[in-house]
Amino acid sequence: MDRYPLLFEPITLNRLELKNRIVMPAMHLNYTPGGKVSDQLVAFYRERAAGGAGLIIVGGCVINEQAGGPIFISIKDDADVEGLSRLAQAAHAEGAAVGAQLYMAGAYAHAMLIGGQPVSASPHTSGFTKDECRALTLEEITQTQDDFASAARRAKDAGLDMVEILGSAGYLICQFLSPKINQREDEYGGSLENRMRFGLETIAKVRAAVGPDFCVGIRIAGNDFVPGSHTGDEAALFAKACEDAGVDMINVTGGWHETRVPQITQELPPGGFSYLARGVKWAVRSVPVAASNRMHSPELAEAVLARGDADLVCMGRPLLADPRLPAKAKTGHSELIRRCVACNQGCFDAIPQMKPVGCMVNPRAGREAKDTGPGKAERPQRVAVVGGGPGGCMAAITAARRGHHVVLFERAPELGGQIAWWNRPLMKTDFGSIPRWQKAQLTALGVELRLGTVATPEMVAELKPEAVVLASGATPTRPPIPGAELPHVLTAWELLQGKALARGRVVVIGGGAVGLETALYLARQGALTPEQSYFINLFGAETPEVVERLIAQGSHPVTVLEALPKMGAGIGRSTRWIVFGLLKRFGVTVHTKVQVKAIAEGSLTAVIDGQEQELEADTVVLATGTRPQAELASALQAQGLKVELVGDAAGEANALAAIAGGYRAGCRL
Repeated sequence: MDRYPLLFEPITLNRLELKNRIVMPAMHLNYTPGGKVSDQLVAFYRERAAGGAGLIIVGGCVINEQAGGPIFISIKDDADVEGLSRLAQAAHAEGAAVGAQLYMAGAYAHAMLIGGQPVSASPHTSGFTKDECRALTLEEITQTQDDFASAARRAKDAGLDMVEILGSAGYLICQFLSPKINQREDEYGGSLENRMRFGLETIAKVRAAVGPDFCVGIRIAGNDFVPGSHTGDEAALFAKACEDAGVDMINVTGGWHETRVPQITQELPPGGFSYLARGVKWAVRSVPVAASNRMHSPELAEAVLARGDADLVCMGRPLLADPRLPAKAKTGHSELIRRCVACNQGCFDAIPQMKPVGCMVNPRAGREAKDTGPGKAERPQRVAVVGGGPGGCMAAITAARRGHHVVLFERAPELGGQIAWWNRPLMKTDFGSIPRWQKAQLTALGVELRLGTVATPEMVAELKPEAVVLASGATPTRPPIPGAELPHVLTAWELLQGKALARGRVVVIGGGAVGLETALYLARQGALTPEQSYFINLFGAETPEVVERLIAQGSHPVTVLEALPKMGAGIGRSTRWIVFGLLKRFGVTVHTKVQVKAIAEGSLTAVIDGQEQELEADTVVLATGTRPQAELASALQAQGLKVELVGDAAGEANALAAIAGGYRAGCRL
């Protein structure tokens, strides 16, 4: 029986027939230097098309010089048609429809990228870029709408199947819709009808440029999540007006880039914004609606369709993680889907650094043009892998795919390494999919797993391996602080592994990624659960003010002490603001430039702000770094064995580096 009958049901948008309901939405990838379609971009989307996506939307595609700058795909000149045509042909050859997202950032364009002052509905300081913006004149409004239309015509000329007008995330159309931003006193400002005018006229001009039979969609924010801005009720009215204006699909997301509501990280529950799509779907008559944001699995997508929340589902990062997600789901192999874990380490954290987008769980993402995958080795070898963390498992998977005979040793009873215990309530629960996927792959590839086994030099030598991958991890360090050996002093690892419990007032020493996430884990303990919050709100058991307090009131008062001038080393830019916001929300006290002098039972002495202070501390948690655990390497090398170090054993900083390192090591064997 088909597990996902609705997900793989065809749908027609205007004259465009899609083979399923899976849409890969536009994602900024940094693959197009100078705005031109590159081999890297074509190879990336060819692989997603081959994996079974019904519709791929590429973009943002800038419509003019002010739209976004040279880091975006260009659709502003007729010369761009040739490259877009090459992209269309590649997607069509693999059975996918392909469209272009027409991008005009307005106030969200960076002045340094566009070489001038950004424009908007009204003058203001951009909440995203902090640049000063000026208002478009009436003549410029007309020209911008004409630029949208010309870009749509180029997409059609290139052989693309549709265009999507970008009206979400705080970009130009949003700025006209927003009563907070739009302070105009002409026909484009004031009432909702006037604020909708720019977007609706743009739709009309795009439709006139491409004709009645070409698919035109729009992406909108179901709610801006910006105080004083466009609301969910207004979004529903705008969606209805867009349907009347002739769009063929409405893609619903939530929030602006400056929004203080998480939109793509693990804090947003899977499918957490599907209610926004449902609100739009209830408002329109018949135009198909797509749901977006954290649609991370075929099971969830099927449920969203079954509830009637949407007609299509957008899967962006899930297809970055596994291009073959649709094909695996359709053929009954969902357990082999490599799941997006919403970490942002390889994708969104790369964008501010102007780096090409990658993926923590998929080391080939973005490298498809140069890396066609681990081919078969000339001669199968015997390979031993020591360590079943993410890096070691990836090395074993890759080596096995190359045809090698692989044995993997892991001292713990299960695979996963550190990820196995980060994957717990109040922590990174999505990360549990990594060891599950890796174990499924290892089993399918016939890798021999020796779990609960501490590998010794003799044990490895018995295999007569021709190569060894050492991914034996790291051990936490204990700083030379008097009292650090006391029984109430724990390492973050001991705490997260469940080997020890915190009690009372907690002081965490170390304000890097591990220290801050451990502090949040402790601060959240005892706060209202989602189930409790739902019950209390549903039946009015407490006032909203009490509920708001209890949501962020845990069992442990927590303080974090960091020696460096800044907190948060190792936390990516796209998630950093969330972590610091949650620390504040849960009342975690943080101090920087701290020198811890001594630990005693029930207290801790430290120099804070230049003064020696004594802090109450029923539990002290050490998050002061790790050292590689690679002693086995020298013993194996002494036997003449070739040893590759991977992950923490090689000093690789995080799971992104460990998995990539494991993949590269496997490819070299």
